[in-house]
Amino acid sequence: MKRLTTDFRAVRKLDDLGRWHINGFMERVASSLPRGTRVLDAGAGEAAYRELFGHCRYVATDLGVGDASWNYLNLDSLSRLERLPFRSGAFDAVLCTQVLEHVEWPRECVAEFLRVLRPGGTLYLTAPMAQAEHQVPYDFFRYTSYGLRSILGGAGFRDVTIEPFGGLFTRLAYELTRILRVFPTAGLRSGSPRLDGIALLPVRILTLGLIRVLQRLFLVLERYDREKNDPFGWSATARR
Repeated sequence: MKRLTTDFRAVRKLDDLGRWHINGFMERVASSLPRGTRVLDAGAGEAAYRELFGHCRYVATDLGVGDASWNYLNLDSLSRLERLPFRSGAFDAVLCTQVLEHVEWPRECVAEFLRVLRPGGTLYLTAPMAQAEHQVPYDFFRYTSYGLRSILGGAGFRDVTIEPFGGLFTRLAYELTRILRVFPTAGLRSGSPRLDGIALLPVRILTLGLIRVLQRLFLVLERYDREKNDPFGWSATARR
């Protein structure tokens, strides 16, 4: 596999709680699939999860426009998700992780996922409810659990199960790290130092320490959020 620009599986929990939850979901999916399962990773990006599905017949497809810095050489095909270049019933499972917000035609894409699944095949999907704009201008939607259920049910999927990635306190702990993005980089590692970044470096370090304390506190408080209706995002499984 070609080198990844962004290795999602290498992120540390407190650095990106949202991705940490997604990684756990993908690991559980991979371990549940028997050897030889035909898997389509729809909107795979750099195919960061390919190795997890090494025991499967894994195919990665993406339009290849989301992030200019990404290495799309790990893809098996380039395609629009609303017009997949695969025969009907070609796959036992379809993966779609953090992609549905980046497509202009989510209902049409989900209908295509249904088409390329064999009868009884399963869709494994994640989608954000709270996230800053990213991969612009290819960022269009955020989803509630009811929105996802409407899209999946409308396409013809059955046995739809939707679970939150944590709750309010997990979401707050995830959002806190975004504060660090307002600080200019010091540029010391790149060899291009910035005076404002260097001057603010002590404040940045102090802020990071405070963020870590608050994150740990919020994760302790997470147990008291019974409703879990304000999470970072959702996982969904559904059968054709």
